[in-house]
Amino acid sequence: MFRYKYTVNLLTKVLVVGVVLSLMPTISSVVVPEYEGFNLEAADDKKKRTRKREKLPSKKAQKILQAVQPFMEEEQWPEAIEILLVIETDPKFTETDRASMLFYFGYIYFAQEKYDQAINAYKRLVISEGADWKMKNQARFSLAQLFFINEDYRGAVKYLLEWIGEEEEPSSQGYSLLATAYFQLEEFKRAKTYIETAIQIAESRDIPITILNEEGEEVETGETKKGIARENDYLLKMAVYTELKEDLDVLPIYMTLATHYSKKRYWVGLSSLYGQRDRMLDQLGALEAAHEDRLLDKQREYVALGQLLFMHQNPHKAAHVMAYGFKNGFIKEEEKTLKALAQYWHAAKELKKAKPAYAKAAKLSKEGELYIFLGQVYFGLDEYAESEKAIRAGIKKGKLKDGANAHMLLGQVLFEYQKWDEAIKSFRKCIDVAEKQWDDKKEAQKKKKKKIQDQARKWITYTEGEEERVLALELKRKSLGLGSS
Repeated sequence: MFRYKYTVNLLTKVLVVGVVLSLMPTISSVVVPEYEGFNLEAADDKKKRTRKREKLPSKKAQKILQAVQPFMEEEQWPEAIEILLVIETDPKFTETDRASMLFYFGYIYFAQEKYDQAINAYKRLVISEGADWKMKNQARFSLAQLFFINEDYRGAVKYLLEWIGEEEEPSSQGYSLLATAYFQLEEFKRAKTYIETAIQIAESRDIPITILNEEGEEVETGETKKGIARENDYLLKMAVYTELKEDLDVLPIYMTLATHYSKKRYWVGLSSLYGQRDRMLDQLGALEAAHEDRLLDKQREYVALGQLLFMHQNPHKAAHVMAYGFKNGFIKEEEKTLKALAQYWHAAKELKKAKPAYAKAAKLSKEGELYIFLGQVYFGLDEYAESEKAIRAGIKKGKLKDGANAHMLLGQVLFEYQKWDEAIKSFRKCIDVAEKQWDDKKEAQKKKKKKIQDQARKWITYTEGEEERVLALELKRKSLGLGSS
């Protein structure tokens, strides 16, 4: 089973920061903002609570709260506090007025990272008789966040459970924060329960699909798509299962992460998972998607993608991928990488592009094989002199896997520009090398030897005949006064 590899401390830090920052309180009006949630069909299936009418601050207090808003927007915190203190000190203001004031105090201190002062304000708010249930529950949630930041995870759990108990439709984010707190407390079974709840809520939502109209405005189509959980929720789920030593099929999670949170590590991880399951085409697709999003930045990644494309009969694209890697500095000019690039261009019949790659690779190689390939490319381009030069360099360098074929190729090149004697010499050398290269005791090798030796003999006969024909033609032209061809 493939497991998501992580450092617990690092993962925890990522989760903590991600959860807290995404749930920071916001102030847009006097009324406490509500969290989006989803009504889970819980086992106890609680009936919705009847709530008392929302408690509103007095008109006088509302004017003060409105007056303080610009200062808060500009983060002029001392000025904002000075204005709010009027409510604190004037006995004419009601408990509801002071509850609203405390809410603002909590936000101001939270925003300034004065967490102890923020905690004090929210605690006063929770026990205030002037605050309605919405404001109190918002304060509980903010307290949970603050305790979380202070690494008091037990305190965070306390307020989150209270918050859940009061909410009619607790949000996915709330359950996620609770799961993260339990993870920090190493209560992994409880963390598992709550993170699965968080993901279930998020994925059960119907999200409206929107498009841009002719005016460039975003409008709903009337259709919906399946919701997804936050990135950190899926990561936490994998971490929890790892801690519990429980198997978890992470493939669907990686598919979700890669699709909706396109990052290199998810596409590469998904590709690896497909590879482990011998789903080679899917493995290719995942790695190719990462490349198209310009997420790959390692040589091994480009090499792997090139190999997969080549294996799936797409040498042209494999070559382009490797070329992109070289151009952008992700791939070093080494024998193996240059060889791969050259072979992909060669297979794609892009011989002119294959030439420089083969030439560089051949110089770096301790064996002559790549010079032979370079010679083949030159031969295919009818550049016979360069082909001869390359093949001879390969033969001289030695350590050839198939020396007989190298001499055969050299003979064919020499034949093309009528070096008859040298061509015949190369074909005879081919026969001699083949005799030593393959073992007659092994039937397959015996057949290979006979085949290439027979071909070489035919080439010798053909070359001798062609030499005589060309010579005869030259003599005839001279006799007719036409000169040499």
